[in-house]
Amino acid sequence: MAYYKFIAILSHASLKFIKKTYHFINAVLTGFWLGVMGEKSLDYSDELHYNLNSKYTDDKYNLSGLFRWGKAAIEKYFSNTKSILLLAAGGGRETIALSRIGFEVDSYECNKILVKYGNAFLQKNGIDNKIEYLPRNSVPADKKKYDGVIVGWGAYSHIRGKKNRQSFLAVLSPFLNKEAPLMISFLWTESRTRQDKIIKNLSNFFRIFSKKDKTELGDGLMLEFVHYFTEEEIKNELTQARYRIIGYNSVDYGCIVATI
Repeated sequence: MAYYKFIAILSHASLKFIKKTYHFINAVLTGFWLGVMGEKSLDYSDELHYNLNSKYTDDKYNLSGLFRWGKAAIEKYFSNTKSILLLAAGGGRETIALSRIGFEVDSYECNKILVKYGNAFLQKNGIDNKIEYLPRNSVPADKKKYDGVIVGWGAYSHIRGKKNRQSFLAVLSPFLNKEAPLMISFLWTESRTRQDKIIKNLSNFFRIFSKKDKTELGDGLMLEFVHYFTEEEIKNELTQARYRIIGYNSVDYGCIVATI
């Protein structure tokens, strides 16, 4: 075999080996930590991620407007909408973008650092609006009706367990006027992988000893907890919670729109 061919084949083999090894080690570590971390640890891990990531408290980022997929969904499904309930508002990126379009936006966020930054950011940019603090995975105490509801960028993927997500969807429906759109963005995957199975099985082995809720296929850690949805899974969750799907897209990011 010619030397140049040998070197090319060796490079392919070594890189494939490294990638497979990395994915295996990542799955093992993720499964272990998901197995031993309790609810408070996972909540704090999420808080640490957003507190230490300067992106979410950067004015330039928060002035960047809606993402392409989000803007397309707003234009298509929220054309007759006036009032919006925005949950997981972050540092104000979506609040300011929606306000400038002309929507009346009630914004809520569970991270106190982002709430503090976001309110200063909105005031500085002349937006007569406020982001209110709201504990994670909950809804406002005031059951006000809205023309539309948005669960902020990827926040639905941070809710742990199908049972908890369906409970969240159930308490969210009273905020929607009839035929009003609910938009949820989420982490998307085309199919389940070998790594998903390793994470689930290893995590649930450790969870046996603490009687925690079972880890599900698609659960993972990107420092913070995340759940990756297939198209079938996300649609089933909303349908089972008695929502009617009116839009779905996963070209740039997972986005689903439904109504009651």
